[in-house]
Amino acid sequence: MRFARFGLISAISFFLGANGFVAQAPGQSCTAVTTYHNDNYRTGQNLAETLLTPANVGSLTQKFVTSPVFDGWAVGQPLYLPQTPIHGGTHNVVFVATLADSVYAFDADSGKLYWHRVYGTPDTIPYQSGTGCADSGFGVNPSHGAGIVGTPVIDTSISPPAMFFVTKEYNSATSTHLLRLHAVDTASGNELAAPNTPIVLSGSVVNHSGNTITFAPEYQMSRPAMLLNNGIIYVGLGSSGCREFPNYGWVMSYTFSPSSGFAQQAVFNTTADLASKSPKGPYANGGIWQAGGGLTADASGNIYFETADGNNFSNNPAGWQGSDFGDSFVKLTPSLGAPASSSSYFTPFNDRALYSTDLDLGSTGPVLLPDQPGLTPHVLVGYDKSEEVYVIDRDNMGGYTGPNGPNSILQDVQDPTTNKCASATQFNRCANQHGTCGWNAPVYWNNHLYFTSNPGPLMSYAWTPGSSTPLATCPTVEGGFTSGSYFASSSPSISANGTSDGLLWVVTWLNTRMGTLRAFDATNLGSQLFTVAVEGIGGYPSPTIANGTVYVETKGRLLAYGIKGKSGCKPGGKAVIDEPLLDQAALATAPDVSKKSAKR
Repeated sequence: MRFARFGLISAISFFLGANGFVAQAPGQSCTAVTTYHNDNYRTGQNLAETLLTPANVGSLTQKFVTSPVFDGWAVGQPLYLPQTPIHGGTHNVVFVATLADSVYAFDADSGKLYWHRVYGTPDTIPYQSGTGCADSGFGVNPSHGAGIVGTPVIDTSISPPAMFFVTKEYNSATSTHLLRLHAVDTASGNELAAPNTPIVLSGSVVNHSGNTITFAPEYQMSRPAMLLNNGIIYVGLGSSGCREFPNYGWVMSYTFSPSSGFAQQAVFNTTADLASKSPKGPYANGGIWQAGGGLTADASGNIYFETADGNNFSNNPAGWQGSDFGDSFVKLTPSLGAPASSSSYFTPFNDRALYSTDLDLGSTGPVLLPDQPGLTPHVLVGYDKSEEVYVIDRDNMGGYTGPNGPNSILQDVQDPTTNKCASATQFNRCANQHGTCGWNAPVYWNNHLYFTSNPGPLMSYAWTPGSSTPLATCPTVEGGFTSGSYFASSSPSISANGTSDGLLWVVTWLNTRMGTLRAFDATNLGSQLFTVAVEGIGGYPSPTIANGTVYVETKGRLLAYGIKGKSGCKPGGKAVIDEPLLDQAALATAPDVSKKSAKR
C-alpha cells in the first residue's frame, strides 16, 4: 500500500528528528518530548538538558501539583511541547492520558488546566477468569476499566501538532468492546475533523492451516507506547493481563492525513498458528505489553518488540516453524513484513521453561543502541523477568536453536545472583526466578545501560563499544538499597548535557503504591542526589524531563519540580531538527549541545 506523507512545515517553530534527538537553535534550548522515552530507539535520554546538573539538582522544589484529581488513573509517561499554540497564545504544555479514556493539557510552568476531553466510555466490563485475573488490576482504578493505557505520541508535522492514542471502550447499546485510534488537535483537544477519524481497530490474518484469526478487542489491550515513524503510526497489542482467555500479540499500522484521516496499512499477528482447537485453551498468547514500553524503530524503519508467553509448541503439530513468536524478540519490516529467516527474530532456547513458569520476555521492551564500531554496528538490548540480559545483533538476531541451545546471540548475561556478582546488596528472590523481577525497559546513556528491577535495586551495566562481549557481566547497583526499601519501580529516564551532567531519574513505590521520585548521579548510582514523595502511583510511569523541569504523573495528579527562576522554556526559545546520533564517536565529539541548535 502507498504510505501518505505529511507536510513538514510546523507553525510552532520546532521540529523533531525521526529518533527524537534534537539540537538547539541559537538562544535557549526548548526540548520537546513527543514520544515515550524521548526517541524511537527508546534510549530514554534527553541530551539537551542544560539546567539540571548533579551540582544543583538538590535544590529542586515543587513547581506545582495539578487539581482536580484525574478522572482515571494515569499510567503512561507525560508528553511535553514547548511554546505551542493553545488557549489563544503560545505556551509550554504537558499532556497526561488516563484510564478514563481522557486527556488533560496543563500549562507546563504553572499547572493551569487548558483543556480536558473524554474520548469514549471506558471499558468498565472487564472479563473475569477462573484464577481471578481481571484486566491486570486496571479494573480497580476510579474508572473501573482500561481506557488509554499506552503513552500517546505527538506528530509535530501537522499544524497545530496532533496527538495519536488508543482508547479501550465499551458500547452499552450494542454490548460490544472496542479499541479506537484517535487523532486530536493539541491546541484544543478536539478530534480532528477527518474521514475515518477516530477509527476502530480491526484486522485478521490467515495462518498456515488456512484458518482466519480475527482481532477480538474484548480480550486485547494496547499497553505499549505508540510509535510514529516516517509518517506511519504503529499500535502494539497484547492481552488484558490474563493468558486464560483467547488472545494474541498484534501490530497494526496506519497512516493519517488531515484530508483523508486514518488508513490501515498492515496487520501482523505474533502467534497465528497457535490458535487452540479447544474453547478452553491453552491459548496462543504471545502478547506485546512491555510494561508500557514502546515498539522501537531503527534508521531503516524496521520495527522491534518483545513478546510475552506464547505456547510455541502445544498447538503446533508440525513442530517449530519459525513463524510463531511467543517469548521472542521480533523484527518486522516497515510494512509489517514477518521475519523471513532466523536473522529477524530471536527465541531463547528455554522458551518452554519461560512459558511454564511465567518468565516471559514481554515484561520489558528493547532499547536500540546508537551505531557501534566494528563488525556489529546494529545492536539491540533487552531482558526478561528473570533479569537475563540479551545483547542481539539486529542484522542477525539468532533465531531459535532448539531446546538444548545455546542461544546464538552476541551476548547472554545472566542475572546478578546466578553470576555470583560481588555486591553488598541482598537480591530478593521472586517467584521461580533467580535474583529479582525484571520489569520495565532499560535505558541507555554514555556507554551505560540502566535497568530497574522489582523489588529492586537499580542497576547500571557498563558498555564497551566494539567489544565481542560489550556488556559487563556484573552491574553496579544502587547504593544503600536493602530488601524492603521499596516494592516496585518505573522504567528510568536520563537527563544530560551531551555526555556530561548525567542524571538518572526513577519513581519507586511501596506496596501501598505511595511513590518517591529519586535522582542519581548517572555515573555513580551510589550517589543519590534528590528524593521527594509523589503520592500514589497508578502504573509504571517514567519521569519526563524537559527544560529544567521534571514531570511525574501519579494515579490522580501531575507533579512538577524545577529550580526556581531557571526552569522552563522561555518565550522565543525554539528547537530545530538535527540528525540522530548514530555512533559513539559522534556522541563523544559532538559540540556542546548548550551552544548548538537543536502485562502481556
